[in-house]
Amino acid sequence: MHVQTLMMEGAPAVQLQGPTGDTVTVLLRGAQVISWVDATGVERLYRSPLSPLDGPQPVRGGVPVIFPQFSGRGPMVRHGFARTSLWEWLPADAAGAEPQLVFRMQHAAHETPLWPHDCACTLTVALVPAGLRMTLAVHNTGNSPLSFHAALHTYLEVGDVARSTLTGVLPQGEVLSLAEPIDHLFESVPGPFALRSPATALDLVHEGFTDAVVWNPGPQAVIADLPAGGYARFLCVEAASVGVPVQLAPGAHWQGSQCLFIAT
Repeated sequence: MHVQTLMMEGAPAVQLQGPTGDTVTVLLRGAQVISWVDATGVERLYRSPLSPLDGPQPVRGGVPVIFPQFSGRGPMVRHGFARTSLWEWLPADAAGAEPQLVFRMQHAAHETPLWPHDCACTLTVALVPAGLRMTLAVHNTGNSPLSFHAALHTYLEVGDVARSTLTGVLPQGEVLSLAEPIDHLFESVPGPFALRSPATALDLVHEGFTDAVVWNPGPQAVIADLPAGGYARFLCVEAASVGVPVQLAPGAHWQGSQCLFIAT
């Protein structure tokens, strides 16, 4: 295992290398996983080449942390503040039995008038055998209950989304075709999910999260930080708790994880 700090296009980041040569790279801004390269050297996540890593806009690609608001479902900035906040890397936690990186964000009630709550969030990113596990934990450090949405907005490299399929989100094992644009919240889906595409074969498992969001904008969408034809290379399959917001009493904890496993 090897850990190093580095600058990626002007943005501070931490990179972890596992015992088999696989690597994961995480920005301090947003604790955003920006790269996951497997032991064979294949990049498994998509990142738009038109999206700067050093801000001020959120980075399009990798795994943005969505908290405490999903999309426009509330009064705050779209997708909340976690993905643009500066997180702290906790280096001591990288030395455990399982190769992992841990990041922390502390939020005070006065920082966001539209969401006046004290809380602490941690994101743990672990390289597991033939896979990547990301765990988001939230601790209500205040004196009043709080409510939030959370999601790991995972951009997966698929090569050609129109030739990709996803199973596990529809009942009775029905296959979800991805030949058309999609932006859908699948509520109360336990998984696991199986993604098969020209570029990848992944099995996705989540715990703690209740829902899944599947998104691809399709060819007609005009997105400033996405190159022409870029839509075809990725599919977002995100573990989420959105349909029913998470409720946390003072002092209570919540956590949800998403595991990406390379299918054999």
